[in-house]
Amino acid sequence: MRTYTIRLDDRFFELLEELSRKTRAPKSSVVKRALLLYKQELEKEEMLRNLIESAEELSNDPENLKDIVELEGTVSDGLD
Repeated sequence: MRTYTIRLDDRFFELLEELSRKTRAPKSSVVKRALLLYKQELEKEEMLRNLIESAEELSNDPENLKDIVELEGTVSDGLD
């Protein structure tokens, strides 16, 4: 395990202490959890950007639009 030292202004130091007290977890555990949650947030944002980019690419291709229209017509096929 490695050690890393950071400087926190009073606001973040007090927040870290508060979270540590409330969760009864060591400060290092609070920081680790915060880093993991931040990583998940960044991954979600990247996935959303990729999804939007893909949707834009698909919508700009007339061939794809034709396929979508055909598929929409089959959504209720066989359902009575």
